[in-house]
Amino acid sequence: MGIRHSSKKRSMPFKLPTDDGRVFSNYFTNVIVEEKEQRIIKPMRYRVRPQSAVSEVPTKYNVFNARIDSLEMRQTWKNIFMKNHGIIPFTKFFEWVKGPDGKTKLISFAPDEREIMWAPCLWDEWTSRDGTIQFKSFAIITDGPPAEIEKMGHDRCPIFLAEDLIDVWLNPKARDKNEIYEVLKHKEKVNFGYKWETSKV
Repeated sequence: MGIRHSSKKRSMPFKLPTDDGRVFSNYFTNVIVEEKEQRIIKPMRYRVRPQSAVSEVPTKYNVFNARIDSLEMRQTWKNIFMKNHGIIPFTKFFEWVKGPDGKTKLISFAPDEREIMWAPCLWDEWTSRDGTIQFKSFAIITDGPPAEIEKMGHDRCPIFLAEDLIDVWLNPKARDKNEIYEVLKHKEKVNFGYKWETSKV
């Protein structure tokens, strides 16, 4: 988002969703987690800053989407998988793809006949060395795309977690890895529609 001061647009360290609810990398939004057998909502930034990181992870590294096949391979995810699980509810997601005219354009995907998607995410909490700054951040778990999304030129898709398995996902310490992977594979069966969008960053 950013805030406009005079004629200059400055990047702010804590960004909120745009007026129409869009959340981009480095923006804060609400994430559902479980504490003491209760679902609660916590504000988190969409792009993980690992607890062990001295500084921000360079932008060339994707730490806002976690591939399902890398949860135990990449150190960033390995440290929080089976520990810090959350759910991010949203109505549609946005991607950059090549449009009919050959130019890169913004497109949105939304499940037909469903209002809300439930995507599993992993989160971490970072604290500055002097203790003055502390915040939680998350990454959405993705998998290969269904045929209709691949057809439009994108190779990944947030996992649309089955609603009746949310509690299992949010409480990984009571499960084993195989069971959690089965939860991630048990997606809602939906068809995704698409719409060409106007970029708003």
